[in-house]
Amino acid sequence: MLIILVILGHFINALDNTNFVNHGVMGCIYIFHMPLFILLSGYFTKHPSQNTASNLWRGVGNLFITLVIFHVLASYRIYLIVNEFIAPLKMFPFGVLWYLLSLICWRIMLFYTPKSLLNNPALYLIIALVISVLSGLTDLGLFMSIQRTLNFYVFFLLGFYYRQGYANTSLWHNNKLHGIVAVVLLPLIFWLYPRCGNIMNGADYYGIQGIPEKLMILACSVEVSLLVFNLMPDIKWLRPIGKDSLFYFVYHMFIAVIVNNLFVEAYNWPRTLPFIIMYTAFTVVVLWLMSKVKAFWWLMHPTFRIGKK
Repeated sequence: MLIILVILGHFINALDNTNFVNHGVMGCIYIFHMPLFILLSGYFTKHPSQNTASNLWRGVGNLFITLVIFHVLASYRIYLIVNEFIAPLKMFPFGVLWYLLSLICWRIMLFYTPKSLLNNPALYLIIALVISVLSGLTDLGLFMSIQRTLNFYVFFLLGFYYRQGYANTSLWHNNKLHGIVAVVLLPLIFWLYPRCGNIMNGADYYGIQGIPEKLMILACSVEVSLLVFNLMPDIKWLRPIGKDSLFYFVYHMFIAVIVNNLFVEAYNWPRTLPFIIMYTAFTVVVLWLMSKVKAFWWLMHPTFRIGKK
């Protein structure tokens, strides 16, 4: 469901984020969809004691190769539009690919965390929270995804510690509390949006005066993320999409551009929410069909045999 919301959010952002309804849906999506996505990435990350440095770097290397391939492909797409290849090539990582670079960094950071700190979840989470808040003072923007890496690491750790059993507490599953906090904070988020949306993307400078706002956004993001995490039912027909979510993530930026340029822009199709949902559904279906073609998988994982005996 999260990867579908990612695609929906990108369509809204590209087509019409000023419409009142689209604006509200965008605010709701952005408050939790990437934080929860990152939380799940932490959930599926092995404990350093169950991993080896060689396995870590093999996986990181393969993921980096995927990142580079799709960065070059995205840069070539820009080249076809503006007849300039070097400039977009320097915008590393391009667009949604920031997540892959940040994922590489999070896994490395976790693996090389001193045991004394790793075994103290409360302290580590507090440190990560402070780093997240202070990341908006760096003004690094999109450069090498550093600011986003620092901003979202706390969610990665939350997922990791939940899997390890440290965070699996009654507080985590207290849906009444999560719901009350969300109901109180979400109206403020909508009121402050789009500024909140800029802060929530993890690459926006907000200065010291924006720290209270950032804390409110983080609190709301955690509460809504946990609420969705706890309440989301098991929808069996969505399982294949969830299993292949990385495939949908890296390829959807190309399909979405095609839908936008060749259909919506060319024929001036509607940009209201019902139609944007239709464009999203069409994109998901196309991606599902693409996932059946081995060539697309090979392009995404050209080194998948490395390390196999």
